[in-house]
Amino acid sequence: MLRYQVLVAVMSMSLVVFLGHAMADGPSAGHGGIKVAQVSFIDRALNLIQLSDGMELRAPDQHMLANLKIGEWVKVDFVEDGDRTLINSIEAAQADEIPGPTPDAIAASPTTGHS
Repeated sequence: MLRYQVLVAVMSMSLVVFLGHAMADGPSAGHGGIKVAQVSFIDRALNLIQLSDGMELRAPDQHMLANLKIGEWVKVDFVEDGDRTLINSIEAAQADEIPGPTPDAIAASPTTGHS
């Protein structure tokens, strides 16, 4: 009888641990990332910015957007939570982080015919 009780207890604990890990993120847990892009729109009243690729992000704190300007290149750390994308951090992008033409694209461009 003691073996049966121990077996049931171990199985119950295993189930609790498994379900705990599965539900730890919650039902609306999204994913996040880091993106480098230009700011194309700012709405400070709504704590909202839009990047040049159309992505809209909301700042949890209005001070995060205080020094931003339209056209500025930024590096944004974000997380998607359901239908909103929230900014974790935002800073000016460094020159080496700004996307540009790759050397392969430049080499593949047509020549001008100058000698």
